[in-house]
Amino acid sequence: MDKKELDRMASYIKEKRKAYGYTQEQMAEQLDMSYSYYTKIENGFQMPSFGKLIKIVSLLHLSLDKLIFGKDMSEQPFSPDTQELLQFIKQYDKKDIVLCRDLLNKIISYLD
Repeated sequence: MDKKELDRMASYIKEKRKAYGYTQEQMAEQLDMSYSYYTKIENGFQMPSFGKLIKIVSLLHLSLDKLIFGKDMSEQPFSPDTQELLQFIKQYDKKDIVLCRDLLNKIISYLD
């Protein structure tokens, strides 16, 4: 990721953080990272690890593709594997999906 893309991503994170009313300190605490590490991310000096990126996306309810690529990639067709997964997920109600998401977030947090 080049500096321009990193700056765009950092700006988007900052914009969404402010929209949710979080301070940088609150974000760092929620993401289980130091304040200085978080500010480096938000100021475009540090690319977060994938695990931390997933936590940021989850906390701020961001679109990962928009955060990384600067646009929604949803217009592109899904791969057959992704389409199959989506069909499987559609069988469940939102409450079950949220429980699964929360479980996956906990698993991800152990990988960091």
